[in-house]
Amino acid sequence: MKEENRFSLRHIVVALICAIVGILCMWRGNPLISNVGSVLLVSGIYTIIDNMYLKKTLIELVIQKVSLDKEIDDTGLIKIDSTLTNINYKEQFENAKTSIDIVHNYARTWTTNNFDFIKQTVLNTECQLRVVLLNPKSPFVPALEKHYNYSEGHLVELINEVSDKWKSLYDEVEEKRQKCSKRSNSSYKNKKCGTVELYYFNGQPTNSLYRIDNKMIVVSCKSSKEKSVFLPYSIYQNNGEKGLYKVYLEEIETIIKEAEKVEFKEAD
Repeated sequence: MKEENRFSLRHIVVALICAIVGILCMWRGNPLISNVGSVLLVSGIYTIIDNMYLKKTLIELVIQKVSLDKEIDDTGLIKIDSTLTNINYKEQFENAKTSIDIVHNYARTWTTNNFDFIKQTVLNTECQLRVVLLNPKSPFVPALEKHYNYSEGHLVELINEVSDKWKSLYDEVEEKRQKCSKRSNSSYKNKKCGTVELYYFNGQPTNSLYRIDNKMIVVSCKSSKEKSVFLPYSIYQNNGEKGLYKVYLEEIETIIKEAEKVEFKEAD
């Protein structure tokens, strides 16, 4: 028997003795002894009930906690937060090895802040970059312009501006690839480089999705007009068939399948 079980058993035995002594004292008829007996009886019964109830409650809480932990582990969740600035995109993108997928409406500020991290990775590794933006011709564009009080055509300008940045990265990657194919003329010590693909989606993504190798960052989209860094986000790791990483990856693949691929023309 474990020490804690012995301790609990001793408590119950002492409580039972107190309760029995209390009953005997109450039978004596002496008011003082009877009062003492009442106290012993109540204390004994309370200790027994309290010990048994708390033990049962504690066991139930532990079982619930273990069950909840398992459910969370099954989703692959490794972080959840409410402040976007806590996401270390720099570290995530600089450590990418094979795949980066980006799905959002246009995110000009986000693209400006993170473009250089992604650029260095794609230019110096064999990482495949896929970016999905809202189609400038999407029926959602006029509605979003009205919602955010943009002038007509402004959202299209923002999407085109972001598209041009990804086009510039595509041009740099292809320029390096061509130079590296001519070994004698190549000035690049590292001849590795990735790929850049851009897609236009007619639907409106309900979340911003960022896949970096075996991690998925999911950022909730605000329904209100107000811009804020306080948005719920979660990060998942690839933990197999039942995890949410796989669910969101399938969503990305479906979006890309339904989207229109932008055909870049190589720079002259």
